[in-house]
Amino acid sequence: MSNIKKYLITLGVGLIMSFAFALIKGLQNQTEIVKVMHILCDSFFITGVLLTGSGLLVVLSNLGAFEMLVYGMTSFIDYFRKKPERKYETFYDYHVSREKNKASFAFLLNIGIVFIGISLIFLGIYEGLK
Repeated sequence: MSNIKKYLITLGVGLIMSFAFALIKGLQNQTEIVKVMHILCDSFFITGVLLTGSGLLVVLSNLGAFEMLVYGMTSFIDYFRKKPERKYETFYDYHVSREKNKASFAFLLNIGIVFIGISLIFLGIYEGLK
């Protein structure tokens, strides 16, 4: 998948999440601009934190933070199977295989930071109107 497509999909999902959070907080019932800015600030911030946090989890995974846990759980489950489906004989084989297949994460971090920036803009407007 191309980088632009990843960014656009992430941006679209982020916008849907932000407006869903805004609707949950009652944006459609607000008549005061101060409350609208407060709700939009919160909604975009929550989405930004979720996207940025997801990107940071992918970074940790790429660095190997969860390799031993995944390999251990797979080996444990294979222990109880009649015909184990061991793909890797040792942890080292699994580690070498994971080094080749690193996931991209920049689009999550960048879009998450953009959403946090938008929430800061709404926060500035909110503070100015308050």
